Amino acid sequence: MKNGIVSHARIVVAAAALALMAGCASTAEIERAQADAARAIQTAEEARQAAQNAANAAREAMAAAQAAQRSADAAQRCCDEVSEKLDRALERMQQK
Repeated sequence: MKNGIVSHARIVVAAAALALMAGCASTAEIERAQADAARAIQTAEEARQAAQNAANAAREAMAAAQAAQRSADAAQRCCDEVSEKLDRALERMQQK
């Protein structure tokens, strides 16, 4: 996906350059097309980097969520154990 955007932009640039040259385009038109292509490639690279940053942030968020879930599970187990101990203590007190 990352390289696909950049590769696609390069193909578009090459096709545009060939089309302009085939149509007897002026040097100024070719230079404008090349500048447009360079901007398109730069934009694609920035989009790729933003996507990579978002993926990294998502991985970090997932790791934090998993750690929080483990902590919540441990707290629930502790609560269940304490509840069971209290229930047993109450039963022993009622038997006496």
